[in-house]
Amino acid sequence: MSFDLNAICTALNEPNRTVSGVDFSGRSLKLDNENDAQPIVNAINACPDLEYLTLTGNTLGVEAARAIAKALAQHPELKTARFSDMFTGRMKTEIPPALSALGDGMIEAGARLSILDLSDNAFGPIGVEGLAKLLQSDVCSQLQELRLNNNGLGITGGRLLAKALSANPRSLRVFIAGRNRLENEGAKALAGVFRSMGTLEEIAMPQNGIYHVGIAALSEALKHNPRLARLNLNDNTVGPRGAAALAAALPRLKNLKSINFGDCLLKSSGARALAQGLKENSVLLESVDLSHNEIGREACMEVVDALTAPPDSAERLTRVVLAGNSLGGAANKQTMKSKLGPSAELSDGEGSEDEYVSGSEDDDDESEQENSEDSATEDAQHFETGLDTGNVTLEQTDIVKEVETDVGKFLHEPTLDNLTKLGSNAADVIDVHLQSIHDPESLIHAYVEALCCVSGLSADSASAAESASRLFHTVVARAKQQWPLANALLRALQLIKSENKDYKVRWRLSSCYLVLAKQIDEPYFPNALRDTLKFFISSKMATFPGEVKDIVEKHPNLYT
Repeated sequence: MSFDLNAICTALNEPNRTVSGVDFSGRSLKLDNENDAQPIVNAINACPDLEYLTLTGNTLGVEAARAIAKALAQHPELKTARFSDMFTGRMKTEIPPALSALGDGMIEAGARLSILDLSDNAFGPIGVEGLAKLLQSDVCSQLQELRLNNNGLGITGGRLLAKALSANPRSLRVFIAGRNRLENEGAKALAGVFRSMGTLEEIAMPQNGIYHVGIAALSEALKHNPRLARLNLNDNTVGPRGAAALAAALPRLKNLKSINFGDCLLKSSGARALAQGLKENSVLLESVDLSHNEIGREACMEVVDALTAPPDSAERLTRVVLAGNSLGGAANKQTMKSKLGPSAELSDGEGSEDEYVSGSEDDDDESEQENSEDSATEDAQHFETGLDTGNVTLEQTDIVKEVETDVGKFLHEPTLDNLTKLGSNAADVIDVHLQSIHDPESLIHAYVEALCCVSGLSADSASAAESASRLFHTVVARAKQQWPLANALLRALQLIKSENKDYKVRWRLSSCYLVLAKQIDEPYFPNALRDTLKFFISSKMATFPGEVKDIVEKHPNLYT
């Protein structure tokens, strides 16, 4: 549970004052355009003192977001924006421009947010790009709670988020970012931000694939946040070494009240390290979750002894969860229950007397899994699970089984001479060649690379320009889902970085933008894809190479 101290103080000082705002939560509204958004716009316009706006549980398109943003631009008093679960069924690439539009509305108004909740929106790293401008602006200069739970940020998103938050000093009290696959590198990037803040009272980062290296970085950052009261690292591989790092931070965390290290593979040595740290530093915890950590019975008892050593423990402790560890026999459990009182959650029957005995009392060595560190990088995981096969290059798929074929030669070395060898119907020849790919995302990625190979030659050949135009139609038609197409185009046009280090641009970018300028306003071109590309092009304008920038500036339809 989180408490808004400012709201409490305001309520105490102004007991008759009511907080007003607009709440459309849970309506399951599908808001595609300005007309769809009109009920929300009307409610915002009719609210003279819009302190909160809640849109949770609806689905918001770019045009609807812009309409709402226009209304928000008239409300500098906005303090709370609850935008969780707001993009269900949307393309991942629709989310950045929608977020950016809402942010622009708040920036124009000069609002100063206290709470921003964007949880349960699977926007991934590119979503952070749409959010970055808002986080870096004065709108978030007084932000106290940032909730980004279950956003699929990944390592790249974690780094981008850390960069945005570190642009200006921030004084967050609450940071929530569970289920985001941040891993060690994302955790380390955010640890640097936490260290500079020094104001955090609650950190929740469960289920992020963080191992002891990332935990150690976070532990160092915790030392600089002495007001920390709640820490949730559930379901990360903390291990004994991570537990030792956390224990070393305890002397600076005298306000710590709640820890959740369940499912963290602490083992007995990790539990002992925490118990010793708690006992030596008089940390008066109220809620502790160390469940399912392969802790042996003796180490479990050491934890209980450390928690109950202070004389007020019976009144102070509200919840102690040791279920799923080796608690010993009935006598041991009874002793623990007697010491812990009603706070004990021991789950009789889950831990037998001999469970974990073989390694539980002598496990100073980390498990083989932890010694191997993060076992697989984010890129490798994506490739193995098929979660992001858009990152796979032509050479990694079955796109070109025989490089000796004319199409294979062209895709491997996209020269005008190799394109000419494909004949007057080059687009059709390439189309037939690529249709042997069965995975939908790999297929779209291959089509986009082929499109760029052809488009890159368009400035030098009228036939190449014609083939590129026809291939663009084909690519859009072949894309059964729009977000893989948008992702692939953004990478190919260098508007976002590929997480695959082997990704190579083999085409002339300026010519690709020239082809895009001629196609982007065609009737067949999807509106959402058009909006997404324009958003990223306008955002990256200042960083384009000179040749690309010249082409883009000559074609305003690419960014306006």
